[in-house]
Amino acid sequence: MKKVRDMRMKHMHSVPGGRTRESGIGLVETMIATVLIMVGLMAVLGLFAASMVHNQAYGDVTSRATTYGQTKMEALLALQFTDVTTNTTVWPYAANGTGLCGNLGANAICGGVSTAAPVTNYVDYLDYQGMPTTATATDASGDLVWRYMRQWMIQADASTNLKTITVRTTARRTVGSVAAPFVVLVGFKSR
Repeated sequence: MKKVRDMRMKHMHSVPGGRTRESGIGLVETMIATVLIMVGLMAVLGLFAASMVHNQAYGDVTSRATTYGQTKMEALLALQFTDVTTNTTVWPYAANGTGLCGNLGANAICGGVSTAAPVTNYVDYLDYQGMPTTATATDASGDLVWRYMRQWMIQADASTNLKTITVRTTARRTVGSVAAPFVVLVGFKSR
């Protein structure tokens, strides 16, 4: 019995609590894990920063397109229902344009919003600040000045007492790999 008790005492002093030499986490392992986590976080933060810059640029271009489209919509809605002479492609407005296409017949359409084929007298171009310019104007370095193209279309319904006005504003600038933003606004004008 004394032998068994002596052996227990011997083992209790040599390995406290039953732990072995290889259990637990040492300082070196903790430092390595911390470095790996820091490297991963830095990569994620870099992506986060790039995403914020992209979203802000896209939002700025889209906000301007919306504002410029709304400005055109308000100008067209302010015209008389049967206007055939106001030119809203220039500022100040002139009397050599198409206005709201006069008395359109039922289901008639004038203008268009296809970016592939802008319709003369139903398209205008704006620089980055929203000032009217032409489609071919260039700056000192030879780059086109216009940044936004506004197109509009006027359509009469079957009763001809209501006109649907569609304004599409398209940004020329793309943001990253995303296509250039555009905004389409639709308004109604009654007799």
